[in-house]
Amino acid sequence: MRPLLIVPMSDVEADFDPEEESDLLDFESEDADLITELAAANEARPDGRVLRMETLRFEIPKLAVRQRVDAYLTARIKYATRNRVQHAIAEGRVTVNSKRIKNAYGLQAGDLLEMTLMRPASTDMQAEAIPLDILYEDSALLVLNKPPRIAVHPTYRNWSGTIANGLLYYFRQQIGDPEAQIKPGLIHRLDKDTSGVLVIGKTQAAKRQLARQFERRQTQKRYQALVWGQPKQNEGLIETNLGPSTRDRRVVHNYAYQGPRGKEARTGWRVIEAIGPCTLLEVELFTGRTHQIRAHLSHIGHPIVDDERYGGLREPALLQRQALHAFYLGFRHPLTGQDVSFQAPLPQDISDLLARLKSE
Repeated sequence: MRPLLIVPMSDVEADFDPEEESDLLDFESEDADLITELAAANEARPDGRVLRMETLRFEIPKLAVRQRVDAYLTARIKYATRNRVQHAIAEGRVTVNSKRIKNAYGLQAGDLLEMTLMRPASTDMQAEAIPLDILYEDSALLVLNKPPRIAVHPTYRNWSGTIANGLLYYFRQQIGDPEAQIKPGLIHRLDKDTSGVLVIGKTQAAKRQLARQFERRQTQKRYQALVWGQPKQNEGLIETNLGPSTRDRRVVHNYAYQGPRGKEARTGWRVIEAIGPCTLLEVELFTGRTHQIRAHLSHIGHPIVDDERYGGLREPALLQRQALHAFYLGFRHPLTGQDVSFQAPLPQDISDLLARLKSE
């Protein structure tokens, strides 16, 4: 196991690029030929918040097999589900050659496919004095230990009280401008109830470098998970395809590895310690799919303790959240090019639960 990097805090430069970016999208494109065009018009919601309109454009090449428009978009937009895409189609936010279409429309070579996204404008985000557990900071990046039960960025359900709100306040305090239009620089996400290491890019160049590493799977991500039961082996590798469940769109389902449905996902694990009815695992991600660890551990019959969506909730609940912690993150520093790594200790609630299980 690599040791925690200990580096003296350097002076922080006020180099926060306010340019509008798409790093807080609910949908993010994975298509290299995608043209992202910011629309000039903004729409104000009844509550006064502003929605930014953004149009994704696809010029359809010759397809080996004719594809439905909803399937095409679901496969090419990160975090998309068939249900959400179909909802956008029903609202008229998806067009082909400037005309509204139905879900089953078959795309043809030369079609211009457009999808309009709506999300909160970053300028409408509220700065909040939320405590940040900072593991490391320099002029290019900030590394946090995210606590459980706090969302990383605002959504329509969690407009305030997020890490992004706290970062906006923190950065404004650093540069001494309470009204500065600053993007939080979020590169990746953790589930609201998952704790652990989170890296933030503070400059435009750093954000691009870090995002590229995550996209190319050049980072090292390790988690600790308390699961039900004791695995028969001390370590293993889980390989399946993951995709939206046809029964419940809030969860992902395991499909045949390298098969036609879902996207390939690989997760390694090893036993740290067996504790009563549970086992503490170290888990390493080799891909970065939504809910990957939770779905994979449930798939092998060892769901994470108190993970309600993936079969880990027992009565009475032990933790009130899934017992998952992102304890290790390694990547190449965007300025120096050196390999760096950071670790976050287990949060108090999981530590207390482990102590209680051992005492019993």
